[in-house]
Amino acid sequence: MPFIEAPTNFYLGRRYDSESNRLTEDVVYYDSRDLTTHAIVVGMTGSGKTGLCITLLEEAILDNIPAIIIDPKGDITNLLLTFPDLRPEDFQPWVNVDDARRAGLDIPAFSADIAQRWRDGLQSWSIVPDRVRWLQKASEYSIYTPGSDAGLPISILASLRAPREGWVGNEEALREKINGITTALLALIGMNATPVQDKEHVLIANIFEYAWQQGIDLSLEDIILQVQKPPFTKLGVFPIDDYMSEKLRYKLAMSLNNIIASPSFQSWLQGQPLDIQSLLYQPNGRPRVSIFYIAHLSDPERLFIITLILENMIGWMRTLSGTTSLRALLYIDEMFGYFPPYPRNPPTKEPILRLIKQARAFGIGLILATQNPGDLDYKGLSNAGTWFIGRLQSENDKAKVMDGLRSLASTQDELSLRDVETLIADIAPRVFLMRNVHDDSGPVLVHTRWAMSYLRGPLTRQQVQILMQGQRQQLMTQIAANYTNYGQQTGFGQSRANPPSTSGTQSAPPAGVNRPATLPGMPAQPPATLPGVFGAQTAAPNPNVQQGWTQQATVTPSQVNFPVSQDSQRTTVVAGMPSGFSANPQPITSAIAQYYLPNRVTSQQAIANWQQQTRQQAQFGGSTLVYQPVLLVQSIARYSDKKASVYTARYHTYHVHDLQKAGIIHWEEYRAEPIDARALSGQPFQAAYYADLAPGLTDDSRLSAVKREVVDMIYNTGQLKLPFNPDLKVYGNPDMDYSQFQAQSQQVAREQRDAEIDALTAKYGGMLDKLEDKLKRKEAELRGEELELKDRRREELYTTGEALLSLFKGRTNYTLSRMSRSTRYRRQTKVDLSESQQVIDEAEQQMIQVEEEYQSAAQAVNNKWAQIAAGTQEYVVSPLKKDIQIELFGIGWVPYWYALVNGQPTLLSAF
Repeated sequence: MPFIEAPTNFYLGRRYDSESNRLTEDVVYYDSRDLTTHAIVVGMTGSGKTGLCITLLEEAILDNIPAIIIDPKGDITNLLLTFPDLRPEDFQPWVNVDDARRAGLDIPAFSADIAQRWRDGLQSWSIVPDRVRWLQKASEYSIYTPGSDAGLPISILASLRAPREGWVGNEEALREKINGITTALLALIGMNATPVQDKEHVLIANIFEYAWQQGIDLSLEDIILQVQKPPFTKLGVFPIDDYMSEKLRYKLAMSLNNIIASPSFQSWLQGQPLDIQSLLYQPNGRPRVSIFYIAHLSDPERLFIITLILENMIGWMRTLSGTTSLRALLYIDEMFGYFPPYPRNPPTKEPILRLIKQARAFGIGLILATQNPGDLDYKGLSNAGTWFIGRLQSENDKAKVMDGLRSLASTQDELSLRDVETLIADIAPRVFLMRNVHDDSGPVLVHTRWAMSYLRGPLTRQQVQILMQGQRQQLMTQIAANYTNYGQQTGFGQSRANPPSTSGTQSAPPAGVNRPATLPGMPAQPPATLPGVFGAQTAAPNPNVQQGWTQQATVTPSQVNFPVSQDSQRTTVVAGMPSGFSANPQPITSAIAQYYLPNRVTSQQAIANWQQQTRQQAQFGGSTLVYQPVLLVQSIARYSDKKASVYTARYHTYHVHDLQKAGIIHWEEYRAEPIDARALSGQPFQAAYYADLAPGLTDDSRLSAVKREVVDMIYNTGQLKLPFNPDLKVYGNPDMDYSQFQAQSQQVAREQRDAEIDALTAKYGGMLDKLEDKLKRKEAELRGEELELKDRRREELYTTGEALLSLFKGRTNYTLSRMSRSTRYRRQTKVDLSESQQVIDEAEQQMIQVEEEYQSAAQAVNNKWAQIAAGTQEYVVSPLKKDIQIELFGIGWVPYWYALVNGQPTLLSAF
């Protein structure tokens, strides 16, 4: 059956005839689902390896497959160079100046030549500009440059945080991740450590496990300090000092400290988190292509970032459901040093091996490329389903490839290694031997199609900066908005969104409840230091400050008109009592509950927040703590829906300012972040001034009416809204991002589309099989009739000659009869020949019509499921009144810093 293009098939190129050294007309397609068993691409420089890999990626992008790409040289950044209009001015900023010089052309002329070359190349492979235009729009392309400001910055800190899925039940997988991260971290200081054997590795791995078991996020600073003073007293059966002396631990801590003390390392700590979901999908659920450009990194740094990417990929993979369709791609270019044969064991090898063995079940495909076959551990690649073998540099390289294929042949009986060895002996550029275990036709030679992207070679960091300028501005704006108070204090930008509680007796929150972060007691303030964690000039701790919180202050600074003065010694004393404030809170009845909120933000942090929000420099002239009263309301509502499989709870928190004795409360204007009730106190945390209470806060009847109103209000408005796809029967999880729901919908739609395309292919394939059989029969008949016609002609010629002699001999009747019979037979053979040719022409036309019908039907199926995947509606889950409970209701005292900023009295949020 002739293979026909479908949405699941990638257009790779055409078959190549090794005997005639020419292209054939047979198009080569590749089923995207075959990539779930991974692909290996080998070929020397100049073999066309990069073109083949970019072609594979282009086809995946056109099918809405997201991808993470690790690009050690910068070649794959060419995916961003797509110019549908093919104008010379589009190519001009990106052409290689050296190439133009070698061609003897100036830049404009060389750009025009390149544009024409690309126009001719695409046309010769039947690629229309609209296909290039769709490639440009099908995905968002991002280039990340870890450790550099050229492209988008990436933060490694998310990789060190405790697993959100919890430790229990995931121990084996998390220990594998810890081993990988620890090995990569030690490689940064030049230590090739082995799990279990090396004490340094065992110590750091235990620090990770100790923290993650308790749900504690780690930072690099935490790891360094805990190496010196571990949070446990024994390792195995030996005391920690016997297992590894304090002197050796201090030496290890200093080596690690050198990493973060380096100014260049700070760029590793701020940026987009290394979160696989957000790297693969946009917020609206559309796919992304995230390219990690690491040409500028040293070998240890490359191993470090690649290991983190791989471990995070594995962690994300284990949150997915199984699928038979391709869900996402991980492409690693130039595999040198990342997956070497035994006995070498870099930190990247183990996670790559795990992905090769496990990723298939989750629809994640790996494409691994190298120009040096000796770089790869072929025993580990025995599960790879597709091999693309291009021109190789030496006989030794060919021998290595054949060794790899023999390991594959042990499970593939039909693989003819002798034929393969012959085919790869002298292979042309841009031609690859494709061996796909899913294809029964055996190995084929493929000449790759023309790439839609402009293959100009590796981009420079300056060119990457130009490409990413717009995205970088957006990302930095987002980073600034989410910049944490703790990060401003330490200078590292760490996020401690879920600090642990020091109390082991507190009850756990109800199942499904998003409990706000808890306070870790009252520890001393983390010191602000010089680079690293062992710097001098530490700030004095403030025992009245609660640490460990990261929420950004959202209250706009208010101007307060009262006199202040500065104490040069303490910078925390304000002369006189502020107008509207008193030294003691206003007395109220004991029936009204009072809650004091902790002052999470120091005065220095509050000033830093103010400077960031206003984009102004501040002259700080002293501060003191004041409390502003609000009506604090916090209720918990439980939501249950069997159809959507929703069993969860949500907090509804409000800070009502200036409550009057009468009037309507517009609750939506007073929403606030949930508060952990365990963090509140019935007494002030420290001496402060107090603002006057609003009239409604001292009115018992008003407060009672408001309390009843809260339950009714939440019952009517506190709905849980979920995304829902009615055709796919897919409900969003209330705790997942919209991008995750949309990605899930697209994957379900892709699976059903693939199944329908398979049925369609079987139907039309059967029709084509019948037509092809008919065509072959008629062609055989036609050949026979052509031979018969030749025989008839020879017979007629012989009969005519014989007849002429017979006429002279007087046998007229017999001779005329025989001549007439021969002529009749010849004419009949001509008629049969004409009929056979007509049947052949009709069969060929029918085949063309069937192929066109199939293409149209396949496109209709693809469009149908694309529309179904995008058909998101809103599903509403409302709580029952009995499931709404008021947890906090009373006067909430919110702390502020009353400060002199640039000579003006200002209130800055301290919460």
